[in-house]
Amino acid sequence: MLFQMTERQKRTALCVALVALLNATGFAIGPVRPGASGRLDSLGRAAFRALWEFHPVDATRCGFHEFDGRLGNYSPARTAALKTAVNHLLAQLDVLDTLSLSLDDRIDRELLVSNLKMELFWLDQFKLLERDPHYYSDECIGGIYYVLLRDFAPLPVRALRACERLEDVPRFIKQARANCLTGSAALNVKNPPRLYAEAAIEGLADAEGFFKESAAELGRQVPELAARLAAAADKASNSARAWRAGLELDLPRLKDSFALGKEKFDYLLATDKFLDFDSDSLLRMGESLFALTDSAMKVLRAQEAEMLKRQPRVPQEDDPAPAGFSKQNVLADEEAEVDSMRAWVGCSNFAIVPEWIGPLKVVETPALLRRVIPGIAMEGATPLDKDQTGYMYIPPLPDDFDTALARRYYNTGRRHGYRGGIVHEGIPGHHFQISIANHNPSFIRRLQFNTCLIEGWALYCEQEVVEQGLYPPDSFPALRWLGGVRFRAARIIVDAKLHTGAFSYDDAWRFMVDKCWPDTAFFKAEVRRYCLSPSQPMSYLVGKTQILALRDEYRRKMGDRFSLEDFHDRLLTQGSIPVSLIRRKLLAE
Repeated sequence: MLFQMTERQKRTALCVALVALLNATGFAIGPVRPGASGRLDSLGRAAFRALWEFHPVDATRCGFHEFDGRLGNYSPARTAALKTAVNHLLAQLDVLDTLSLSLDDRIDRELLVSNLKMELFWLDQFKLLERDPHYYSDECIGGIYYVLLRDFAPLPVRALRACERLEDVPRFIKQARANCLTGSAALNVKNPPRLYAEAAIEGLADAEGFFKESAAELGRQVPELAARLAAAADKASNSARAWRAGLELDLPRLKDSFALGKEKFDYLLATDKFLDFDSDSLLRMGESLFALTDSAMKVLRAQEAEMLKRQPRVPQEDDPAPAGFSKQNVLADEEAEVDSMRAWVGCSNFAIVPEWIGPLKVVETPALLRRVIPGIAMEGATPLDKDQTGYMYIPPLPDDFDTALARRYYNTGRRHGYRGGIVHEGIPGHHFQISIANHNPSFIRRLQFNTCLIEGWALYCEQEVVEQGLYPPDSFPALRWLGGVRFRAARIIVDAKLHTGAFSYDDAWRFMVDKCWPDTAFFKAEVRRYCLSPSQPMSYLVGKTQILALRDEYRRKMGDRFSLEDFHDRLLTQGSIPVSLIRRKLLAE
């Protein structure tokens, strides 16, 4: 008798085979639950566990702490095992019965497929592990940084994990050098882009000091680990220094071959960003938005100049700072601004502010992180940690303020000078959006980091708070946000041209200096970041444009029932996912 399996039996057998395969390759996931929705959730958990075991620093960053004591193992055998696991997961997702899934589950399935395809893209097409020494230097620092950032465990436990990662650095760098085949002793030397090597050299230099400073600070706080930390930091620093020296020898022969090329860049736009247009259309969008914004700003500036001729502004007088004004007052002023924005968002009907939104703490950058974070930065809450505190880091302030410095900081706070940064980085920008995304009930959804939504939302907020009356009335309110839009339009142009090969690095920074403002040093650093992160620079304005278009569509759908608060709430609760997928949900409801 010929036995023929039903489709359901085939899917069940494939699930069992997948579990066996993943367990055999070290990616243990446990049993798969029945039902299409349950299988999707199990496949999602299997996928992220596989990715996190391969990329343990990413696991820590997301709040998954099983692999906190080591860095990645990027040996050829381990990489091949990961790729096999990813391909089997994709096969399972391909045969999943999508007809029995809800709309939210179908969206989650598409997101998970994208996550897995992008892992293969970075490994197979981009050749991350062979081409990008900067990736390894970042992992060395991030491995320590994310273990120390949050109080997810008692400090002695986290200090031990940091120590274990420090002890793993020599092995990790040896593997990095073998994978990249860089250094004067390497045979069949590969050719990473010069910019990537330069970034790795700087990162490794930072790492040397960071390892020792972190170990010393932890040793003071956890004395029983002090000797072990110091020894581990010395070996880690020596390894970093040796690889840095090898990269410096390589630099003269390296070329700036950082461009992805049109085909790969288009794949990134479609598969990672879920955009329905290619790099040619992206470039046209950037050029059109830049021209429109630049023209509007010129008209408004001319009108403002005419108005000021008739009615000059009265210069604001600085008030003297109160006696004893210090850095504690500066931090208090910034946190007061955070609180005022939290209150404004709720009272202005901009969006509902859930009680569980974590605090945003404004702190001086901790001593052990100052090499890594030289300026202002925001570290959002992680998707899986219970602690949902966000941190806004500001550069260290002097312990003693002289009269002039106290006066400057005091008047900045009095005039709400910190508000613009908090709108973008804090509330209603990144901290607010990420906090809400972290509470999505879907495991898969919570782990998405679509930059078009994340950066697009923060840029959208810069305009929307002006239009909703956050600032005192003035004659040209659009000038408060148009400059930021023009800058982000220039980023779209540069992103598209850099990664399709139309711009060199020098072409790009000169373009930014010419079109934005004359700060050559700033834009040289900015453009190098653009070279290292294809599609991230364009995310701000592309995402904002998508949000505005979706708002218009949703307004037409809702008619008289439309409210801005309702739109913002529905948008934010979908998570940090592509706007095109949020559109599908909002217009279907």
